[in-house]
Amino acid sequence: MKSISVINSRKARFSLLGIILFALVGCSAPRSTFYWGEYESMLYGMYLEPGSADSATQIAILQEDIQKSKSMGMRIAPGIHAHLGYMYALEGNMPQAKAELILEKNLFPESATLIDGMLTRIERKNNDVN
Repeated sequence: MKSISVINSRKARFSLLGIILFALVGCSAPRSTFYWGEYESMLYGMYLEPGSADSATQIAILQEDIQKSKSMGMRIAPGIHAHLGYMYALEGNMPQAKAELILEKNLFPESATLIDGMLTRIERKNNDVN
């Protein structure tokens, strides 16, 4: 009888330990696949106060986010290079705008249709100017 109660108490302890470990693992925060940095809060702020961040400010924020993602060894979030390319286009820096858009397309091939359309518009604008 004594051996059966020892076995049952061991099973109970192992079961309790398993439940506790399972609960602790379930409480850990999932690690994000991408680094978002200040991008989301910048966009939200711009929706609340349109014009609150000019293109130069946005370029600085996005470049800093890209550098931080590299230093942390994380992938930059989708859309950040496209947004940066758009800001460069607004500043008139078309070569850098194209480079950022192409980088976005290479990193996120599913964005090809959108990015190709943006690149076509940049080319048209360049041809109209020349």
